Amino acid sequence: MKYHVVMALLKEEPVNSIRTTCILSLMAALPLFLFSPSARAADPQQERAAAALEQDIKTDPNNAELWLHLGFAYKKMGKIDQARQAFEKVTALNPHESDSFYMLGLIYESQHNSTAAQKAWKEYLAAETDANKRAIAEKHIHHLSQ
Repeated sequence: MKYHVVMALLKEEPVNSIRTTCILSLMAALPLFLFSPSARAADPQQERAAAALEQDIKTDPNNAELWLHLGFAYKKMGKIDQARQAFEKVTALNPHESDSFYMLGLIYESQHNSTAAQKAWKEYLAAETDANKRAIAEKHIHHLSQ
């Protein structure tokens, strides 16, 4: 199941639903190949969205929400290094934005950077209040520490 599909499903569900819990569990087990640029086909709509976000950021460079959306757009396009940079910018602008730490944790894991991944997951734990989502981060931390 691709990440953007999972996120779309999550947005339609109440936070404490059983389905949300199942979806979050699946997210924890996402295969790392999803972060491979070769796993993506070019999507003109995504390219246009990223270009529009880049333009918006030029006029409002300290808008963490724009950077977050740009990070997701880059990730969907398979531009993982650019996605990582965008998510890092979000964390600098808004250290309470848990989604950026979540994505950084996944990206760093896919790049076999366990030190940075553990740090991102720990920051995610500090920023996230939902117990189910925190449990996923704890699983990642446990896996990385073995």
